[in-house]
Amino acid sequence: MALFRRQSRSQQNTAWGQDVRGVLMSAPPDRIRQDLRLIVSRPGPHLGAQGMVWPLGDRGEIVAVACVKGPDGVAVTVETPMVQHWGMAVEDVWLQAATNLRMEGYGGTPMDISTGSTLHSLLGQGWPGSAQLFRLGEAIGDPLRAGALVCLPVDNGLLALPLTSQRTVGMAGFVLKTAQGLTRDQQALSSGMFWWHEGILEELEVNWQGPEHATLTGSARFGQVVRALPPQ
Repeated sequence: MALFRRQSRSQQNTAWGQDVRGVLMSAPPDRIRQDLRLIVSRPGPHLGAQGMVWPLGDRGEIVAVACVKGPDGVAVTVETPMVQHWGMAVEDVWLQAATNLRMEGYGGTPMDISTGSTLHSLLGQGWPGSAQLFRLGEAIGDPLRAGALVCLPVDNGLLALPLTSQRTVGMAGFVLKTAQGLTRDQQALSSGMFWWHEGILEELEVNWQGPEHATLTGSARFGQVVRALPPQ
């Protein structure tokens, strides 16, 4: 069973008691529902063999993880036996966990990087800001009809550039460089660039044409949406 937020074992035991699994298995389903959350994580054995994990993108560099938010903000991975014990449908767990992210605070200042192009940064305030990916349009207050270019450099934040024109796509290099600057000496949650559109996350191939300029290659769907954008 995975516990996140880098708390010490003594802190975890103080918050949950010695038997984390027992606490969650015995909790009323209504209480569990209000504590469900999602996070973005790198895949690995730390998530547990029975953890509720869903790949994001085709390469599986990052995954969505269903969690229960406990005392002191510690996150515990939801496991299949827990869901069965609570009598909940798997789809309901994912939907409720995403909906509950509305209760989590986040900050960030929009940055106008060219005419009609605004780079949004979402930084978590008590819960990892990267989780706002699952309600991106609502979080930044934009319907994102053509989607957005997204970078997830750190657990606690993401960058999103809504696609409003073909010129916006040309800002990919700037967004990637900004994301790289946020990681500094720590390991990046993800070093790539994604396209978020209608709730689907697609990895994009980045081709650097120089130190500041990058071109993007994606699926036929991505190309179709980009070609339909106005030039400016």
